[in-house]
Amino acid sequence: MVNPGDYLPSDEDIDVEMLDSDTELSKVVAAPRKSPVTYDSDSDFEAVPAKRKPAASKRGGRGRGRGRGRGGATRSTAKAAAAATPTEGSEIEGEDAFDAPAPKARRGRPRKVVDDSEKPKPKRGRKKAAANEDEDNFEAPGAKGKARQMTLDEIEATPKVLTFDPVQNAELAQTYPDPYWKELLAEPTDGGRIDLIDEDHPLELLPYTMTDQMALTGMALSPDGTMLATFGSSGNVHIWDTDTFACLVTLRDRAEPNIDEFFVGQFTPNSEYLVVGGKLKDRKRWSEADEDNHILACPLKVFNVVTGEVVARLDGHSEEILCVKSVVYKGENYFVTTSQDGYIRRWHMDSSWIVLKDSTEIADGITCMVFTVSFIPNTGNRYFIASTDDHLTLMDLERCKIVQRFDPIYSSYCDCGKFIELLEQPVYQALQPSIAAADVAETDEGCAIRSEDSAAASTLATAQQPPEPSGLHAYFVTRGVELLDAENNTVSSRPNTCTLHRLVYPTEPDGKFVLQEIRRYHHDEYLSNSWLIRIASNGRYILAPTLNGQVFVFNIATGQVTGILRDHDTIEVRDCKFHPTKNLLFTCSDDGTVKVYRSTIRSAQAVASTSDVAMEGVVTDVQTEDPESPKTAAVSPLALIKDGIESMAVGEIAPVSAEPASATQQPDDVMSAE
Repeated sequence: MVNPGDYLPSDEDIDVEMLDSDTELSKVVAAPRKSPVTYDSDSDFEAVPAKRKPAASKRGGRGRGRGRGRGGATRSTAKAAAAATPTEGSEIEGEDAFDAPAPKARRGRPRKVVDDSEKPKPKRGRKKAAANEDEDNFEAPGAKGKARQMTLDEIEATPKVLTFDPVQNAELAQTYPDPYWKELLAEPTDGGRIDLIDEDHPLELLPYTMTDQMALTGMALSPDGTMLATFGSSGNVHIWDTDTFACLVTLRDRAEPNIDEFFVGQFTPNSEYLVVGGKLKDRKRWSEADEDNHILACPLKVFNVVTGEVVARLDGHSEEILCVKSVVYKGENYFVTTSQDGYIRRWHMDSSWIVLKDSTEIADGITCMVFTVSFIPNTGNRYFIASTDDHLTLMDLERCKIVQRFDPIYSSYCDCGKFIELLEQPVYQALQPSIAAADVAETDEGCAIRSEDSAAASTLATAQQPPEPSGLHAYFVTRGVELLDAENNTVSSRPNTCTLHRLVYPTEPDGKFVLQEIRRYHHDEYLSNSWLIRIASNGRYILAPTLNGQVFVFNIATGQVTGILRDHDTIEVRDCKFHPTKNLLFTCSDDGTVKVYRSTIRSAQAVASTSDVAMEGVVTDVQTEDPESPKTAAVSPLALIKDGIESMAVGEIAPVSAEPASATQQPDDVMSAE
């Protein structure tokens, strides 16, 4: 019995296109049959062998997507390892019709890319070549006929179109500025955004707690910074006031009969709508392989922030949505999403951001999982880099094509990457943290090279340091998961790291982008071998969450650890956000809480250099702000929520200490609204 979605030729294909004669047909029928393919009892998709050996252990947790390393990375590897007993009707009778090893374990559409020496000859191509008496006249994949997915060989064989022209790119970047890649956009207010995090400027935990009933997997700030949205396994989206830290409204799709879990989301540019994505589970069907409810096709949902209604539902991904970005390209509005199904999808929206014009899948064919996307600076939002499997892929938004793939960075997954605007030039590090822990010595400030290796390291750094680019370039940070390959596949022999890269743009038409590794950031206590963890940066530091409730602060220029936050429970910290204008930092975790921090000044010397007058001026400006000024009088979604929703849920606020308040102990003043 053939299940839906299996890659098998139709009867018409076998009769007309794939077999040249009845003799060939008889050979196929008489060929020895292979072992039946095993199917999961609750799924319509094939369980194929994993490319990498699945881990022996898996971290338990709140629902799907909580595994460490390869142990909980994909359902497909779990199925392959379990080798479930085939159920009735789960055998493919025509397996010989496509005899090729799968490149990776995955769900979704089966891949057709196989090794050239093993894959069957393209019968369609041979037939057409015979008709034209010239194999060079083989009809291109885009010609009319039966629709099918292109193989990687066919994509590469397609006549090449100019993918990058420096002159055209310069014109595009000048006409359509692209601020989306920057971590911090607006002018600082209320004492300025967080700039320094070190011994003299420690982060202070504020006495406010924002909570959910279940794990919180992501956050999003509104463009003006007045609202913070949190996403989690409860199926609720809470929107918080970043002034009072009260819950303004809770969004939930009350018409959804199945189980929603939200992982990611983003406000539209006018903050009127919030687009969210994640996982949708069948309320009445259990999956033994997932140890959870059966996963359904996962839609994007667009909420009206003021009314709380779902105003649009966008269907296209077959598995969990892991990232969503809103972007404007050549005056047109787009959502870009990634998914565990291995595909990136471009959603072309109208001017209101809620009406879909069209949806296009970016041609790939070999990627197993896609995590995050980040748009390349100074390209007018045409090009972006996606974290795909264990490497990075550069893609063209306009043509929905792959431009270039880069070498693998991590042994298992590269699950987060983003462009940053550096405030200090980093020190190049040629000698990377070794797989063997004995190759490095830890100091209080981070990773240091052993003394006996320092001379060799210096020589290596001089020999391998890439030259400073003269043309366009940008800096990119990544983090990843390493393969569990030690102690019976329970731990990784490689240390967890974050990596700083420099992307050098081509100077000639259709030239190659060059991705240079500048340095890696590591500490002996930095344990982050769990996927779906996102890093953040303000251009001077990298905030790197861990799987045991900590957040490491790495100085980008020196690689030193300048701080460690330890306020969450000993479980994964999933996301962290610098506020774009205020002295605020947010972190969220699987413990269901959001922690709020601000930067303080500890030493007398630092206080003198910063000036007390500036700190007092912030409070004075906030207290004397003209209520009739355009900023205050403007009608925003935040104001509409406050005025129009009287029955909103209010977040619990912990009591403030009764001790005398100092300049750095007045959250009500320092954290006032813009």
